[in-house]
Amino acid sequence: MKGVFIILISGFSLLSLIYLIKELREVRFLKQLLLRILGKKKLETLSDISTLKMYLNENIRYNPEWKSKKRPLLRHTASQILTSNYGFCGENARVSIKLFLLSGIKARRIYLFGTKWQHVVVEHEHESTWYLFDGHYDPKTVLGNDQIAQIESDQIASYPNAYSENPYVDYCRIKLFYRIPLLRAWAKLRLPGSLVYFFESPYLIQSYALLNIALALLLFTLIKY
Repeated sequence: MKGVFIILISGFSLLSLIYLIKELREVRFLKQLLLRILGKKKLETLSDISTLKMYLNENIRYNPEWKSKKRPLLRHTASQILTSNYGFCGENARVSIKLFLLSGIKARRIYLFGTKWQHVVVEHEHESTWYLFDGHYDPKTVLGNDQIAQIESDQIASYPNAYSENPYVDYCRIKLFYRIPLLRAWAKLRLPGSLVYFFESPYLIQSYALLNIALALLLFTLIKY
């Protein structure tokens, strides 16, 4: 029986390593993307951010009719989204956030709540102030190039929105907290960049989960045998 546990521990450890390698490959993929569109491997200026926005506008498309289409539990990875050229606002936000973070720029999700539906955008830090950013191309909510680092995170009423039937009335950063009345007071909390990166990285989440299973099995084996 002990041999079975050793095999399981080895298997889960190997799978954890495989997903970690996938994450490292994604990092390389994203840096190569920045090199291709900017000529360097990191965002440094507002002009760079504007160039990124235009690239995402043009290269990540969506189909409203596919909104109910089944997606992975952790959603697609940034590299999968960029390779398929397909994604809704949440997927687009994931790509943006990882590119910002890999460039050393603090960034995270902002959930804009309208009276009928919600929209996901990004907030990023520039000169100690937080601004809204969105690479998602919807003609009625598209962020203009002249609006880069112009709309502060809490100024949701100023964010482009031509859907008169769905004005933005609230926002949050942690959606889970927003849904739980007792935790809603902390829904606008800014999580550290390391946690933001982790939650935007399905490969990393899977690697971490598998590693913990392996460690739990190892601990059980050491105690029992």
